[in-house]
Amino acid sequence: MLHNATAASTPDIEAEIYGYLDKRFPALAPVAPDTALLDGAIDSLGFLELIMFLGERFNLSMEDDNFDFQELATPASLVNFVSRTRM
Repeated sequence: MLHNATAASTPDIEAEIYGYLDKRFPALAPVAPDTALLDGAIDSLGFLELIMFLGERFNLSMEDDNFDFQELATPASLVNFVSRTRM
């Protein structure tokens, strides 16, 4: 799913993801770890942009058959997903 030799620490990943969400989706502010992202808070274009951001910034591929959209359910699940796949 991911292949990157320079792994960012979890606090760095968290800061980047929360920063992106705050900037791109200001209506979600304040973004908390359990802010629901799948229940209409972000539209389909927003999710496409989020997936592109994660792919470009963290060198992730979400085309894997093992990918579960629940990984995008909350900011905390995004951080966990990126941290886990970057290890």
